[in-house]
Amino acid sequence: MPKKKKEKKTQPKPKVLDNPVLIELLKQVAGEHGYEVAKTISGEELTDDEVAKRTGMRINLVRRILYDLYDNRVVNYRRVRDENSGWYVYYWQLDPERAMGYVNANRRLLLQKLEEQLNQEKNTIYFSCDNGCPKIPFEQAAENDFRCPRCGGKLESYDNSRVITSLENRIHTLRQQILGG
Repeated sequence: MPKKKKEKKTQPKPKVLDNPVLIELLKQVAGEHGYEVAKTISGEELTDDEVAKRTGMRINLVRRILYDLYDNRVVNYRRVRDENSGWYVYYWQLDPERAMGYVNANRRLLLQKLEEQLNQEKNTIYFSCDNGCPKIPFEQAAENDFRCPRCGGKLESYDNSRVITSLENRIHTLRQQILGG
């Protein structure tokens, strides 16, 4: 009896553009047209001319979108010299791993800045006037005899507990995104 070959069960690969973070990045960087361009080159390597033909967009718009996506590390290209014309031809491809690395690097930078801001908020006593001027630290309020340096209004103690809570929540969310991302 001939042996049956075991069939390997392969999990279907998740579509690159199913990642909501990547979709959001695409839309922020290049709008709906950027999403269409990325969808077109997803899983393929195409020239800007081929992308323009497939999407029905003007070549200049496609090039601008591709450059914006490249600047934000969403796509990569391969450059080849055309033997006939001597011009370079660029073959573009989506690079989701690089894009997610960019997103996570930005998240870590934002996390650092938010943690610094939280530390500042927790360790500073603030004062503000009733006229909507920016809050100022205790030292500056004391130097101005508890008068607003902008409008001259009376300075009162400023309760920043909601700012602290908001920062703590945002930091927690960012940490979760970085760990899960």
